[in-house]
Amino acid sequence: MPDLSIKYLDIQKNVALMLGWNRTPSDTVGTWSANQISDFKLILSSGLRKFYSAHEWSFLYPRYTLTTSPAYSTGTVTIVAGDVTGAGGTAWSALDATDYWLVVNGTRYEIASRTNDNSMTITDTTLAAPAGTKYSMTRYKYTLPANFGGFVGSLTYAPNQSDYYRPVELVSDHMIRRLYMTNVLDNATEIVRAAVTPQAFAPAVGQRWELHTWPSSTSTMHLTGTYRVVPDDLESTTNVYPLGGAQHANTILYAVLSEAETRLWDNTTSAYASRYHECLAASIEFDRRQGAPETLGVVQFPGSSDLTVRGSLAQEKALYEGHESSIT
Repeated sequence: MPDLSIKYLDIQKNVALMLGWNRTPSDTVGTWSANQISDFKLILSSGLRKFYSAHEWSFLYPRYTLTTSPAYSTGTVTIVAGDVTGAGGTAWSALDATDYWLVVNGTRYEIASRTNDNSMTITDTTLAAPAGTKYSMTRYKYTLPANFGGFVGSLTYAPNQSDYYRPVELVSDHMIRRLYMTNVLDNATEIVRAAVTPQAFAPAVGQRWELHTWPSSTSTMHLTGTYRVVPDDLESTTNVYPLGGAQHANTILYAVLSEAETRLWDNTTSAYASRYHECLAASIEFDRRQGAPETLGVVQFPGSSDLTVRGSLAQEKALYEGHESSIT
């Protein structure tokens, strides 16, 4: 990256310079001791957490677009005691089948597993259907990004689709399950509500989340929302750059150095902590201005007064008939 963004190796070298360690560190070649490598990773993670949690940074709230899946109904099925066999060109391996409902004769069934292109099972083992039965699969479940930390506000349809559809309201998983107990909107293409639901916890990857929609999607739609990022730790070969970019490089660096100062020095100095707080104040100011609207518009006072107010959050000023006053 050609700009002044800071990366993993830059932080390593600065920590080494501060602590008097070897200044050509490596995680694999033994230029640092095992304890030094361990200590560095501890203070790096702690410093990043200190920076990310210090402010509601705008870069932690990216836009995200989810593309819904159309209904799938290729071929026909035979069902015996909940075992579903496809014929006529079914290609279920291309689908995340357990994210779909199987719909037969107007009734939804939960898909438990899929074996291949033409074999899957449903949770209702009492269901039977003869060869040649028509069916459809409609998707209601979508895995959210690994760094997902919660939506802010509702989801909206893409501009070319939003003439017809209202924003998607985010509700509880309980409400989504209650709605699926009814047959209302079963044939609708508009997703009306959705719920963020935790997936079963996997210790190897951490907590992940998914979105359950109601009703299930029957066409390709584009839903856009804003979510809070759960930042990843830095590594030497992947996730090399911290979030925030060059504008916050010094703040991130001094957040880590202040952690090294606290943990690995004798606590007789707080120079790096003081420098971190100076840089943090500048970073917060920059971030606040970055996301502020250029103008608040014009406010006309009621009555016969001709007094108007123009304000700018970015400039921190309000103009009262030409006279400046700070906005607080």
